[in-house]
Amino acid sequence: MLKKVIFLKKRKIFSYLFTLLVFSLCLIAVEVNFAQGQEETEKMKSIQVINPQPRFSLRLWLDKERDATYMPGERIVVYFQANQDSYVTIYSYDTEGRVKMIFPNQYSPNHWVRAGEINQVEGLIDPRSRSGIEYLQGFATTRPLLPLDREKELISKEFIPEVSKDYKAHTQSVKGIIASLPPSAWTSSNLLSYTVKSIVPPPPSYGRIVVTSHPQGAKVYLDNTYRGITPLNLDRVTVGIYQIKLEMSGYEDWNGYVTVSSSRTVTVSADLVPSPLYGSISVYCNEGQARIYLDGKYQKTTSANRAVELDRVEPGYHELKITKEGYEDWIATIKVTANKTYEVSAYLVPEMRYGSLAVSCNVSGAKIFINGTYKTTSSLSRPIILEEIKEGLYEITLIKDGYRTWVEEVEIYAGETTSLYVEMIKIDF
Repeated sequence: MLKKVIFLKKRKIFSYLFTLLVFSLCLIAVEVNFAQGQEETEKMKSIQVINPQPRFSLRLWLDKERDATYMPGERIVVYFQANQDSYVTIYSYDTEGRVKMIFPNQYSPNHWVRAGEINQVEGLIDPRSRSGIEYLQGFATTRPLLPLDREKELISKEFIPEVSKDYKAHTQSVKGIIASLPPSAWTSSNLLSYTVKSIVPPPPSYGRIVVTSHPQGAKVYLDNTYRGITPLNLDRVTVGIYQIKLEMSGYEDWNGYVTVSSSRTVTVSADLVPSPLYGSISVYCNEGQARIYLDGKYQKTTSANRAVELDRVEPGYHELKITKEGYEDWIATIKVTANKTYEVSAYLVPEMRYGSLAVSCNVSGAKIFINGTYKTTSSLSRPIILEEIKEGLYEITLIKDGYRTWVEEVEIYAGETTSLYVEMIKIDF
């Protein structure tokens, strides 16, 4: 009987302890979820920029309905609509706090949109995305303040460029820009969110990739790692999603994604697009530090010791101009041919500097000579102005019948008028 009572007490104590353990684990889970929820709430507040008195609106929505969930590498379409003609800029905020620009982009660089027009941006969820919530927010302004100049430069290099690694700093930057506008000149969109759900990878298995290109002989990069030349068979490739790039001289780079499945062969076939053909100009000049202009745009400065190359010049006729202070401009029209170098030898001549001479004389009709060269005759009523005389020392001579010849050396200065008074003496017979 005593043993039975002790056993029942032990079982009761164990039951209490187990219940307490389960309750503690539930409490921890609730606290973790609460902390994560608080973190997401704070993130939403940090991202969102709200105009308290907007005069117009910008709306964003997705190709999936509410509580949308996407897998890494999955296609996503973002739609947007403004009810007033405006400049629209849309940013995405990933699970790691990085900010990317999805509009404008390489395919839609003009971000001016018409009122009521439905626009869309199509892309892929980054295959390397972690699980979590990502956000989208757009801004519409009546003046093109966004994107920033550095962001425009990134757009020219990448389809969806990363513009900031810190969403808080980016939001402060945006607030600083639009704060200069009156409330009637800007609005923000609804803060759009969606969930990225990563797939837990199964045990390693392999597939095969066959890569071909037209023309053949392109370099193949898988996740930026060089793997060989087309046509190329890649065996024992681990299952997953890969970025693939093909490079070939004279052709534009080809980029895409490939999904490798277990025990299957996936074929990638790329038609390479010829890249624009260019020529080059080799400029030799007798003077260094002269400025080179091509079609009115500054390019480089010359070197007195070697030729200077102007690369990636489009084929056709171009105006080449070389200037340097103190020298006359050198200008020529040249024809550039694709894949060839046009050689130019430019000789800069020192700029000629001119002054003028004002001759006043006590008699009219005296012949005026400069270094023995006849120019004109004097006037009693006004000075005679001789222009376009190179700076330097000159012999001035005045001759008239019945008067003594007048001769004197005069210095002419650039940009100045030298005044000379001549008194002719009459000869007594």
